[in-house]
Formats: sequence, C-alpha cells, structure tokens
Amino acid sequence: MIQYFIAKETFTHQTDCFFPGSIHATTLTINKMDIIEVPNEQSFTFNNSWYVLATINNQGHFYIALEDLDHYFYQGKLVTDFDLELNLNYLQFQIDLALEKRDEELFLNHTKKLIESSDLKVKLKNYLNNSVMNHYYQ
Repeated sequence: MIQYFIAKETFTHQTDCFFPGSIHATTLTINKMDIIEVPNEQSFTFNNSWYVLATINNQGHFYIALEDLDHYFYQGKLVTDFDLELNLNYLQFQIDLALEKRDEELFLNHTKKLIESSDLKVKLKNYLNNSVMNHYYQ
C-alpha cells in the first residue's frame, strides 16, 4: 500500500548517490503542498541503510532514507491525511474555546491555522481522488 504525505512547509532534502566510491549528493527542494508517495517496497544497502523510491507530485522520483522520512514526519514537515484530520478537529475545538472565552487573538490565530490545514487537506484529497481515477482507468 502506498503512503501519501503532504509538505506543510518548504524544506530541502539531500539525496545521496548510491554508486560505489561516489560521495556526491544533490539537494531537492520540497515545496509546501508537494505530495510525496511512498510505496512499501524498501531497499537496503549496507552503506546507506533502508531506502524507498518516492514520487513527488506524480512527476519525479527520488530515493529517501526511511530515517529521513521519519525525521521529516516527526518534525511536522510532512503529514498524512489522518494527521490533517486530527489537526482540523483540534483546531476547530480551539476556535470554539476562543469564542467561549471571547479571545479574539486566539480565535484569529487558530482560524488562520485551520484555513492552512484545510487547504492542505483539500489538495491531498484531490490528489488522492485523481490517483484513484487514473489507476481505475488504466
């Protein structure tokens, strides 16, 4: 099963070279709202540990270490659909509390975050719907 992530912010990822004796690497910029597809198929190399061949925005492929993927996930740079759903529920609860307290600053802060998370959720949902339709018609 493929795991889908969406970038909450723009960041760079250093991709390593797998050729023996080669020590060069390139930098890949992952932009806010980029969608990363990660399949279950993993590769192991003695020098570099576990890697997966990920797809970004259904266009380009790159290798990413599972350790790096975990790191970006725990930093909150990459999130899943489930994470977004939980965050939307939490933010709606915080907005309701701010309204009860009549705290305008807290209300505006959480509303801004809710809008950003909603935008991410819509983008990921549309991407997933298109992926399902493309797979269905192939």
